[in-house]
Amino acid sequence: MRDLHRLIILSFLWILAPGLNAQLITVKSNVSRDSMMIGDQVVYSLHVEAGENVDFKLPVLQDTLGRNLEVLFPIASDTILANGRKVVDQSYMITGFEPGMQMIPAQRVVYSLGEILDTALSMPLLIGVYEPAVDTAQQIKPIKPPINTPLTLKEILPWIALGAGIWMAGTLIFALLWIYRQRKKNPEAFLLKPQEPAHVVAFRELDKLKEEKEWEKGRVKQYYTRLTEITRHYIERQYGIPAMERTTEEILKAFRKSNTDDSLLDEMLKDLLELADLVKFAKEDPMPVDNQTNLNNAYLFVQKTFPLFFKAEPDINLEGTGNESH
Repeated sequence: MRDLHRLIILSFLWILAPGLNAQLITVKSNVSRDSMMIGDQVVYSLHVEAGENVDFKLPVLQDTLGRNLEVLFPIASDTILANGRKVVDQSYMITGFEPGMQMIPAQRVVYSLGEILDTALSMPLLIGVYEPAVDTAQQIKPIKPPINTPLTLKEILPWIALGAGIWMAGTLIFALLWIYRQRKKNPEAFLLKPQEPAHVVAFRELDKLKEEKEWEKGRVKQYYTRLTEITRHYIERQYGIPAMERTTEEILKAFRKSNTDDSLLDEMLKDLLELADLVKFAKEDPMPVDNQTNLNNAYLFVQKTFPLFFKAEPDINLEGTGNESH
């Protein structure tokens, strides 16, 4: 009865609250059901609507809600901006273990607008918690024995994973033994072949791209994808920069650290990569002359940078003249 009186008084005060709060902010609360059995669960929701320029802070609900109700866990939180209003909804799963009419107290929402600092309250709620009806006339029955249930996938999944792990380990050991025996029989088959210089590969791929002229066939995006892949592969091998895994900005930043002498190379690489990004992601349609220019810039970029890392071995004249050619 005391809780009911408190609810009536709070409701009366709520009606008499200043009209300014209603214009700036409104706080409402509700429950999915107005009654439940002991230990049952219901959803408690808090709805706050305020002007877009109003700052507010929702209460933090942790373990308890009132005196005899418990907060189990938050369910959802949502924020919407529409028609100059900001709407926030938060929901919690609650339960109770004390029978009777339980009160969910009003929730305080502190808000501010300029020099105004005030508190808005939600309406307190009542929820009935009932005990299950027990027929004492019935005889107490013994506890039922365990039920035999079939195995589920969740129960056998760890054993499947263990078996797969053992099989993969066995396969790996077998492969390593096979490689060891093959290498012992024929060591030359496992010798690493010399890798082509990065600029040789880059020039060959650029020649292929030049002959195909993808942009004249309407495949501009494919053309710039291949052009940047060739350039990135070359930078990765020549400068040790993982260009295939990095963004354009990261590549340019790393390249500037390695290239401190020729700023023209920085601009050339920047123009090429940024235009390619626009074509691939922003559907940019460059002019045909730009396509040819970027291909020429890729050739020029490789031509100017590879001598910094690669020096051809001199051809020695077998007749003893000592002349060298490069």
